[in-house]
Amino acid sequence: MWILPFFSASEAGGGVMRAPAVVLFCAIGLSHIGFSQQTPTAPKKVLTPEQQAFREEMRVVGEKRDSLRAKAHQAFDAEMAQQKAGDCPNAENTYEFGICFGKAAGVADQNLKAYEEAIRDLLGLKYPNLTGNSPTTGPAGPVLTPEESVAEFDRVEQLWHSYLDAAATAAFHQFGGGTGGPSFEMETHLRLVRSHMLELNEIYDMLLRL
Repeated sequence: MWILPFFSASEAGGGVMRAPAVVLFCAIGLSHIGFSQQTPTAPKKVLTPEQQAFREEMRVVGEKRDSLRAKAHQAFDAEMAQQKAGDCPNAENTYEFGICFGKAAGVADQNLKAYEEAIRDLLGLKYPNLTGNSPTTGPAGPVLTPEESVAEFDRVEQLWHSYLDAAATAAFHQFGGGTGGPSFEMETHLRLVRSHMLELNEIYDMLLRL
């Protein structure tokens, strides 16, 4: 608000006296005489068809990635919860331990399979490339394609499953054909599966979380 003084005249005793008066100019009216300023509106950016297609492809791939990560976390958390609950707390003899460890190992195998499938599918995701140029090498070595990453994962898991079978068989043989062999074989199988899930969780931590 602006305040500007002016003087009015009145007669008194034959002379002229000047009495102060005030005129208020409201700031609202100043906009009509050029005192206001308006911020220019930035032009709205229009995406090219290629950019729009890229954005849509990224959205679709992002949704697939999030879904696969959720599947992996669910399988991993389920097995860790089973481990935390304890194995076969009510088993009292060799036969009961064998049955119990066999069931627990079956559940662990299902969780591992789901975990492996989620990781494998995450490795195979193809992200859109707006420029069309994909690097083949980095500062420290080669950059694998999705197909190469999946092939590498398959080789590692094939080798590990061969080790699992061999190690569980070795555990069975420690009882020399005795009745404790089957239950110890299943227990070893169970513990190795859980250990491997923890290994995969470490190896593919960035893939599963970033």
